[in-house]
Amino acid sequence: MAHIRRRRILLAGALVLSGVATLPLAHAAGGPSGCGGARPAVAHHAGGAPVHAPTRHLVACASETGYYTGETTIAVTKQGSVWLSAANWEWALARSNDLGRHWTSYTVPGPQAFPGCGIGTTAVSHCDTSESGKYNTVADGYLYADPWTSRMFWSKTYGYAVCSSLNYTPDNGRQWQAVTSFACPGGDYEKIAAGPPPKGGAKPTGYRDVVYGCTNGAAPTFVVGPGRICYKSLDGGTTWSAAGQPLPSPLAPGCLQFQEPQRVAPDGTLYLPLNCAPLGSDPAGLVRVAISHDEGLTWSYVSVPTGDVGSDAGLIGGVSLAVDRAGAVYVLWPGADDKPYLAVSPDGGAHWRGPMMVGKPGVVENAPWAQVAALESGHIAIAYYGHPSQGSAALVNGYLTESFDASVANPTFYSAQLNSSAHPLYFPVKSGTLPRNDYLGVTIAPDGTPWTGLVKLLSPTPDKQGYIQSTGFVARLVDGGVSPR
Repeated sequence: MAHIRRRRILLAGALVLSGVATLPLAHAAGGPSGCGGARPAVAHHAGGAPVHAPTRHLVACASETGYYTGETTIAVTKQGSVWLSAANWEWALARSNDLGRHWTSYTVPGPQAFPGCGIGTTAVSHCDTSESGKYNTVADGYLYADPWTSRMFWSKTYGYAVCSSLNYTPDNGRQWQAVTSFACPGGDYEKIAAGPPPKGGAKPTGYRDVVYGCTNGAAPTFVVGPGRICYKSLDGGTTWSAAGQPLPSPLAPGCLQFQEPQRVAPDGTLYLPLNCAPLGSDPAGLVRVAISHDEGLTWSYVSVPTGDVGSDAGLIGGVSLAVDRAGAVYVLWPGADDKPYLAVSPDGGAHWRGPMMVGKPGVVENAPWAQVAALESGHIAIAYYGHPSQGSAALVNGYLTESFDASVANPTFYSAQLNSSAHPLYFPVKSGTLPRNDYLGVTIAPDGTPWTGLVKLLSPTPDKQGYIQSTGFVARLVDGGVSPR
């Protein structure tokens, strides 16, 4: 599913707006949030070894947003709202205030990049409302909620690597602010993260965390790479300045520009996972982590042990990273056997435990590759597409794996298939253009519930304009399938 896109150059004529009331569309979509014993989680250790007397009994809950979506990211705020990017192509979000029972298409107010539009607002230019126009302009929507504050950021790429569009809300969507310059110069595959400043680092004002945006740029060209450049905001996302450029680096040979989200540790250390498989010939350097202790100004690099499992991460992403609130670092990647492997460092990358195969027993991954999230000490969630090893690789399901003790020597994992096998998320199509789908979203909500947002195809037949229609597929794991955590 991963591919590089041709895009037109779109410029943003955005003005900063704040205090604008949001106007969600009136209709709702999706059905009841299906929870029950039909999709129980399997308890296992690394490598698929069964746990015969698990202490928890988890089941999957899932619902569909009812709106066309492609590349997905997900955020859950401390108010309990669940937000999915994107809906209605990539010009809106989907929101649920009742744990996925109902979904609303939500249009962020103020200037932003709109699909099919020549610049960032429909008020001053003609917009190509065809599906082709929507597909080929705005892309790479990324939704992120600061786990410390629930301030939510939503960015999108304007096309061929000029700048990105950013809107953020400090209050669960009551007010939004548009940012005139985000990740500029740069563009494509932009990601956001936030966390405390490091010791001796510049202190933010008016907001507790430093916010980082990393994107493709600026050497030699933006999308083409191989550069990855980071920016930082010390005022909660309103203004941005260059932080540093982790790639290219002679200390990270073979590491290209398309990298998954950076993450910030409780001590302010900034971590960027590095997929170095496409050009790397040294097995010891297929998976690396770039580390900065000075807000991105300078970087060091460590190799993550892949052992004999190798890496099947390709040109676009594939290596994911998370940091829990105790500072443990988790790195996840697809092995050569297309199963998810995890390595854990308790001390900032100096020492590693792993690799451990942590996927559901008997399941092989499909691209886009798995992503990992973390919250409290040892608590992680891993979301991925996949299929049974004895089944067809073309019939793709969604999976969610959770662990509450992932930082110990022999952790327990709980893995569930999220959809019915009779209704796979992906299946062979007769013809047509599939939704863009280079990455997926996973998060752990403030209440400790793991959530993922995926893509589900609706038909093997394209519509009249040649596009395969889809819906957002949102799922979580809950205790016993009775009441959510």
